[in-house]
Amino acid sequence: MEKKFKRNAVLIRRKFNSYLVPGAMMIVATQLGNVVDSIFVSSMIDLDGMTAISLSFPVLGIIQILGAMMGAGSAAMISVLLGKRQMEEAGEVFSAGLVTVIGLSLLFTAAAPFVTRPVASLLTPSPVLAAYLEQYLLIFILCVPVINLCLYMANIMTIDNSPKLGAACFIIANAVNLILDYVFLKAGMGMQGSALSTVIGYTVGLLVIILYIRSPGRLLSFSLKKMKAGMRSIFQVVRAGAAQGSLYVMTILQDLTMNLLIQHAMGPDYLAIYAVCIRSVSIVRLFIEGVVGLVQTIGGVLFGEKDYYGVRALMKREVKVTIGLSLLLTAFFFTVPQALLSLFSFNKAELYQTAITCVRIFSFSLVFFAANQLVQVYYQATLHTSLATMNAVLEGYVFLVPLVYLLMRLSGIQGVCAGVVLTEALSFGFVWLYRAFRQRQGKLPPKGFLMIPEEDGDVLFDVTISSTENDAVQAAEELLACCREHGIPEKTANALCMAAEEMSVNIARHGYDRKRPCAIDIALSRADHSLILRLRDDGVSFNPTEYQPEEAEIYKITGIQIIRRMTDRMSYARVLNMNNTIIEVTEEAV
Repeated sequence: MEKKFKRNAVLIRRKFNSYLVPGAMMIVATQLGNVVDSIFVSSMIDLDGMTAISLSFPVLGIIQILGAMMGAGSAAMISVLLGKRQMEEAGEVFSAGLVTVIGLSLLFTAAAPFVTRPVASLLTPSPVLAAYLEQYLLIFILCVPVINLCLYMANIMTIDNSPKLGAACFIIANAVNLILDYVFLKAGMGMQGSALSTVIGYTVGLLVIILYIRSPGRLLSFSLKKMKAGMRSIFQVVRAGAAQGSLYVMTILQDLTMNLLIQHAMGPDYLAIYAVCIRSVSIVRLFIEGVVGLVQTIGGVLFGEKDYYGVRALMKREVKVTIGLSLLLTAFFFTVPQALLSLFSFNKAELYQTAITCVRIFSFSLVFFAANQLVQVYYQATLHTSLATMNAVLEGYVFLVPLVYLLMRLSGIQGVCAGVVLTEALSFGFVWLYRAFRQRQGKLPPKGFLMIPEEDGDVLFDVTISSTENDAVQAAEELLACCREHGIPEKTANALCMAAEEMSVNIARHGYDRKRPCAIDIALSRADHSLILRLRDDGVSFNPTEYQPEEAEIYKITGIQIIRRMTDRMSYARVLNMNNTIIEVTEEAV
């Protein structure tokens, strides 16, 4: 028979768009607070204050590495486990990660009064900068548990059907931070006021956890029993978050090395130029990291489900949006570098033209920076952590330090910026070539950058239909023809087709507001002598495994009763705010 339906990316695009806004807002809130902190301090204290904030980055990275790494690692593992419908194991990973983050963060807090002054003295030989640093860092280190808990839970809420709450956590935190920043600095509280405003903001942002706990769509829950069982997976969580952890470690070493190198070789004034250039990266992150983060949020689940079509569709969209945005920002900073200098109140007249040249050189690093972010997040989400970690290490330190040192000796601060550009380009190119080489050796999965099959080999039937009763009936007819073509027994084929048709009809009738377009993915695959029927839609939540016969007047899914009599292997999960129903039938048993 002539086939009417094919698989398309309607649901993937819709998830991309629905998660993009909260994901982007979360990153915008995080980076915007950092950027505006620097703007307020440079204009309301002085340029040395902004330079001191840049000097604090290695310590702030150490503070945040635990929450960021455990959050990213837990989210990566949980997304794959949810894709595989392993709900209990996902709860164990969440519980163990939460306790680990809180427990280790308290150790940082206990050390705060003893380490702040010596750390500030190590970071700069300037007494003025050291004094600013000590005031700024003491407040931050005392409040490590709050910051890390916020980082961890934002990752968890985003992956657990609550992306808006994950975004709200940071949006509220940084909105409060910006307001109090202005108030405290206006009141003359100095660097301590700037740090205190950030900590109070994170504390207020954490209140959204109450809404997450009360959310009916939440899949993960904490318990001591799960925590104990999950501790067996902590090493795997650390491995899954290794790329994120490596990125933080490399950023810490990078900031520390660059700050000391530039201070001792050229002086604090040139460090201010570098600090302004680095702020351009924070601005780029405002635009791209929310997009890149969707690879982990959505891509990890699709990868766990072995929905390789969905992974490819997602990554095509990711590349277009991410690279497109970074190119636009590169053009802007190259054309109007004065805007960046004015934003951060750069007022050193004798170095102004040098600073303009540096911003223009530095702007060429932004496209490669975006590409490296995609590499790291994709390979982390698909559990190819060695490639993600390699890219982070090369980008963050191995290539950066020798290139910057060499070019600084040749061209001063302009050489530093050129070294950053070369580092970003070489890091991306090296990992690309290494991956291709290992694929030819058979050490990594084949098929290009994504390392997934070109076609889903075990999938017999994979289509997307409109959520109409007519399409549901026609799709069932095509599914029946496919079953016959692959030699599936008639009784099994009829039962699967009946279930697919009547569940799709139910979705068409009750799952959507008729005013908006919608779609249903239907797939049939064969694995380990079983037939697996999967239906996915983003309509209202409905769990067919809890369906009762008395609901027949409401939901027309009598085919489910037939499947239940044939097998008890039926599962349901509300993942990425989509209904995902899996029906498995053992062929020999039919």
